[in-house]
Amino acid sequence: MKSSFKLGRILGIEIGIHASWLIIFALLSWSLAVAYYPAIDNQISPFTGWALGVLSCLLLFGSVLAHELGHSVIAIRQGIPVKSIVLFIFGGVSNLTKEPDNPGAEFRIAISGPAVSIVLSLVFWLFQSVFAALNITLTSGVFLYLAQINAMLAIFNLTPGFPLDGGRILRAIIWNTSKNLRKATLISARVGLVFAYLLIFGGITAAFLGIGISGLWLALIGWFMATTAQGSYQQTVISEILSAVNVSRVMRREFKTIDPDKTLYQTLHEYILPLNQRALPVFENGQLTGLISLSDIKKIPADKLGQTSVRQVMTPFEKLKTVNPEEHLGNVINMLQSKDINQLPVLSDGKLVGIISRTSLIEYLQMRQEMETNQPDVKQ
Repeated sequence: MKSSFKLGRILGIEIGIHASWLIIFALLSWSLAVAYYPAIDNQISPFTGWALGVLSCLLLFGSVLAHELGHSVIAIRQGIPVKSIVLFIFGGVSNLTKEPDNPGAEFRIAISGPAVSIVLSLVFWLFQSVFAALNITLTSGVFLYLAQINAMLAIFNLTPGFPLDGGRILRAIIWNTSKNLRKATLISARVGLVFAYLLIFGGITAAFLGIGISGLWLALIGWFMATTAQGSYQQTVISEILSAVNVSRVMRREFKTIDPDKTLYQTLHEYILPLNQRALPVFENGQLTGLISLSDIKKIPADKLGQTSVRQVMTPFEKLKTVNPEEHLGNVINMLQSKDINQLPVLSDGKLVGIISRTSLIEYLQMRQEMETNQPDVKQ
């Protein structure tokens, strides 16, 4: 997700915070500092209120992160690498490099996040009970807030509609019964849309009745859910199409190659721009030795292009990610996304036979969309 700040890695997974999360962090800290904790102890100082408010939000951050790590750990155990976890204004998202291959994996990944939140809620409730018994009211209030917020997080996410965890659980059940992923996604997405519209209209109504910002917040969450539910179905359709097509049908068979001793200036102005070819296979003595791309060239200052050779900046053959012509496009797009690259050389028996790129995939999908415009959404 763009506009996010990287915090580090946990279990090899990159952790980040989107700039929008800072908004909810500030609002919640303020709300807790001026309303929640003063209601527990009317003698509390402003400094203590703000300190507890910030602390509570940080622990909430940890709770949401734990929820997403629950998804991620199970995904990794199912053989699905996780690229990153990003917390944003509506919660968090685990960026899996691909969708689960079967309904069992989908169910286990989806249920793990709410399960973590339920466990956290019970643990925080236990601590709240201990400190309440000791009459340490403010500390008890911190744990009460965290117990309640984790319980709400679990319950809300278990709502049976995309893109929530409950929607993925529903999809897994329908998928397992019908053996039709597209149909399962369509049904769970439609349930998600119904729930999203209820939030939107309910939130707007609440705002008009004087509840104000809480109502608008519900409407905003509903809008986000509706947008994501529709996008999730389209993504499933795209994945289904790509998984049924081999690389050989989409790859670019005609391409120019380049000598490793050419300068980057020559590469850019004599090959890439005139030919509209973002990447060039590098050949030396009849052998593929690497790949030079527009992204590689952009890393070099403009005044150095004439003094820098292809050999100096290309990706050497031993570090290249490649595919074979019989690989299906679903694997290709997963590789492009997980490795954050734009193209892959296609090798057959060690010989370069083509190049597959993001552009090729987009053009193919656009063509398929035009062909299937009048076809029904769900295959029976």
